[in-house]
Amino acid sequence: MKHLIILIAFLSVFNSCSKDLVPTDNTGYYGKWTLIKMSGSMVNSETTGAAMEWQEFYLFKINRTFIKFRERNGIKTTISGTYTTTNHPDGFYFELTYPNDSEVIGSCYGNLKEELYITESNILSSTWKNCDGPGLEYKK
Repeated sequence: MKHLIILIAFLSVFNSCSKDLVPTDNTGYYGKWTLIKMSGSMVNSETTGAAMEWQEFYLFKINRTFIKFRERNGIKTTISGTYTTTNHPDGFYFELTYPNDSEVIGSCYGNLKEELYITESNILSSTWKNCDGPGLEYKK
């Protein structure tokens, strides 16, 4: 019996020390994520702030819907859709699904879906850069 109690205590401590990739603060990943940096495939092609080609943000809601807003050359575009989340060994991923095509969808596949992930430094990053799209980073 004593060994069983020690084993349970050990497993409880070990489990509580494991790295949890799901955001654990009170607000989690819900809320507004604003574009803070763009980069291209060329060296020194990084831009921030007003120098970026466009300004945009995502607003993730608790009911698994989101809004994406972009302003480019004075034109404001808003689109909404639904999302799912997945906790992979290499990060916390979002799959966004849009109801119709839009120029603001940053995707490698052109299938009304977009993928994002949260980095270890709590930055939301687009996977669009994996197929020659811009590197886009967002901060809450």
